[in-house]
Amino acid sequence: MRNATANGAIVLLLALAAFGTLAPAPASAEPKPKNEGPPPAKPKIMISTQNGGVVAIPSGDEEADTEKADVDSVLGGLPRTYQILVRRFGTMSPADSLGDGAYRLAETAFTAGKFDDAGKGYLDFARRYPRNLRVNDALSTMLLIKDGRDFEDQPLLLYARGRAYRDAGQPDSAVAVLTAAAQRYPGAKVRDHVRLMLAEMAQARGDHAHALQWAVAAADTAAKSRLAPYALKIAAESSLALGEPPQKALAYYKTILEKYPQSPVTPEARSRALAIRKRMPQ
Repeated sequence: MRNATANGAIVLLLALAAFGTLAPAPASAEPKPKNEGPPPAKPKIMISTQNGGVVAIPSGDEEADTEKADVDSVLGGLPRTYQILVRRFGTMSPADSLGDGAYRLAETAFTAGKFDDAGKGYLDFARRYPRNLRVNDALSTMLLIKDGRDFEDQPLLLYARGRAYRDAGQPDSAVAVLTAAAQRYPGAKVRDHVRLMLAEMAQARGDHAHALQWAVAAADTAAKSRLAPYALKIAAESSLALGEPPQKALAYYKTILEKYPQSPVTPEARSRALAIRKRMPQ
């Protein structure tokens, strides 16, 4: 950790020198402050909430009481484990790709079913590269490892392998593995993740019947799943593509609007619901 900190300091010094920001100040005089207007806005921590929404959390100086109160009020709706991770490693924007190799190592362990090693790898990645674009993915997978282990880890292993096949551009292999997971372990903790991925892949290949089937199965609104609004969106789109009565798609969109008002998919659901109403006879 000491070496990593030292290396980070060296990189920062080199970057500052390259941009000419390390001009030495006179030894006998304190630098005079310049009146350059109000200080720049602090970066925000962008995080997904349990119900699928996205919020911006102020980061930086948490000594200010008002700012800390804002952070506490937002984080209060997140799982406790996620609160701890966000407070410690907050994913700030702008982000970069430094540390992608460390992320791939953790992904390799996850795909191989070495979930303890994967969790440590994701944690180390998030600690060392908090500005990387994949930190939210790493934190999400860490929580999945923590909360999604049952049946001797077999459902989670199948999900991990299916995700790896999909990301590698092998959709047929991914569908085979994920379908096996859904059929063998219908009550597994990762069942909604498996079903949503199957729905997404079916929709991508134009198989709207299976997309609707898996999306409806993944839309577990009773469990307040953060995946539900995404599944409902696919269900609505697939229903329309199949030529079903528009009232069915409208019902899916209305569920998103009523139950998940802060979800990233809500604005699109609202506009599509309005378009359907306009086309329906009065």
